[in-house]
Amino acid sequence: MKRGFNGMKKDVVTIMDIDFYNTTKKDLLEQDLYPRLERGIKSFVVTANPEIVMHTRENAEYKRIVQSADFVIPDGIGIIKAANWMKQPLKERIPGVELVLDLLEYANDKELSCYFLGAKESTNEKMVEEVEKRYPGIHIAGNHHGYFDIEDETIVKDVHASAPDIVFVALGMPRQEKWIVGNMEKFDKGVFIGVGGSFDTITGEVERAPQKWIDLNLEWLYRMIQQPTRFKRILKVMEFMVRVMLRRG
Repeated sequence: MKRGFNGMKKDVVTIMDIDFYNTTKKDLLEQDLYPRLERGIKSFVVTANPEIVMHTRENAEYKRIVQSADFVIPDGIGIIKAANWMKQPLKERIPGVELVLDLLEYANDKELSCYFLGAKESTNEKMVEEVEKRYPGIHIAGNHHGYFDIEDETIVKDVHASAPDIVFVALGMPRQEKWIVGNMEKFDKGVFIGVGGSFDTITGEVERAPQKWIDLNLEWLYRMIQQPTRFKRILKVMEFMVRVMLRRG
C-alpha cells in the first residue's frame, strides 16, 4: 500500500520500480477521477504499457516523470501477465482508449470542457468533429495537432487560457508525459492524461481489434497485423517479459 491523494491508501503493484494502481476501471473512474474532476483537483494519469516501463529503464528523467504521476494505469496485457508472473496480480487491464471514451461520456453528462492536443492535424480535427457529433454536451476548450516543439510556450498559453477540465494529450511516449509534467504546475485544475494513439482509434484512422481478439488478449497481434511497422515494439514487449521472468519484479 502507498499513500494516494488526501492521505488515502492506494493499492499498487510495483513492476521495475513503477507503481501500477491496482484497481478496476469502474473504481478508478468513480472513486478517483470523477471526484477529482468535481473538486477541480489537478491529476496526472499515465496509461502505461511494457514499452513505457522499458523506456523508464533506459531514461532516468522519464522514469522520474512516470513515477510522479498520480495514477499509473496498466494499459497493455504484458503488464497484467508480468504482475501475474510476480504473483501480485492486478485486478484488470484498463485500456487507455476505453478510459478516454468513459471520460468523454462523463464530460458530456456534466458539460465539462476538454482540450485535444496531439496527433496529425487531420486526425486532430477529425477527433474534434467526432466529439462534437457524439458528445454535444462537451465544451471544446481547444485543440492543436502534435507537430510542435514541446518547449513552445504559445501552445501552453493557449491550453491554459481555455481553462479545460480535461486535457487529452496524444503526443506519444515519451513526449506526452514530458509535456504534461513540464506544464501542469501552470494550471489551477484539470485531469491531464497521455492517450497515445487513442485519437487515431476513436476517429477510425486505426481500426481497433474485434471484441473476440480483445477477449483473447490478442489485441496486440491484431494491431501488428494492421501495422507491421509495430514489430520493433513487439520485440520491446518480449524483452520486458524476459526481464520480468528473470528478476520477478
